[in-house]
Amino acid sequence: VKIGVYAYARLFLYTFKIPPDWQQAIIILAVLSSLVAAGAATVENDFKRILAYSTVSQIGYIFLGLSVATPTAISGALLFILMHGLAKAGLFLCAGIVIHATHKRDIREMGGLIKTMPITAISFLLCAFSVIGLPPLGGFFSKLLVIMGTVQADQVWVAALALFTAVLTMFYLLRVFALVFLGEPKIPAPEKTPSMVGVVAVLAGLSVLAGLLVAYPMKLVQMATTHISWWLR
Repeated sequence: VKIGVYAYARLFLYTFKIPPDWQQAIIILAVLSSLVAAGAATVENDFKRILAYSTVSQIGYIFLGLSVATPTAISGALLFILMHGLAKAGLFLCAGIVIHATHKRDIREMGGLIKTMPITAISFLLCAFSVIGLPPLGGFFSKLLVIMGTVQADQVWVAALALFTAVLTMFYLLRVFALVFLGEPKIPAPEKTPSMVGVVAVLAGLSVLAGLLVAYPMKLVQMATTHISWWLR
């Protein structure tokens, strides 16, 4: 998914300078795609489709940061690529574990799985918190930088839509957690895949550490941002 982001940055930030009118159009498309995909995720019941819509929505944030092109927004977009990669990989693996165990994809047919899949449930929640952007997880800092950079570019209404998208993200991911893992168990589904469970636990842990130790990846992000900002002058 991130290859498309790289291609956009390579072509339109390095090779071709975006005209101001096009830049504004891309900013609008980025925030609208993020908002529409988040809205679709709120009414979807297929586990994997929800995460797919979520990915489209979060990629919109990255495109927004790159298109606004203030140093703060670019830093947020680059940091977002790292944080989203860790957290979303964890969410998709959690979905795979649940679907493999229950043989179902409709989240309305699940429930109570935290009792039989505690590691998967906790890992899902931590990764979801990062994607939502709750402090002190990594997703918080990346979204904050994108929104701050958007405000600095005098795109306050765009920043407001991006913030509303974050609220929708919180709604649909917590809805998934509640329907899949809380309540009374409907299906006997123990954690039968230790290797996958171990991987999601590691990804969840990395999502937490990436937020607590955000100063380290930020050094690399700031170096890249300085280079990109110089090129855009």
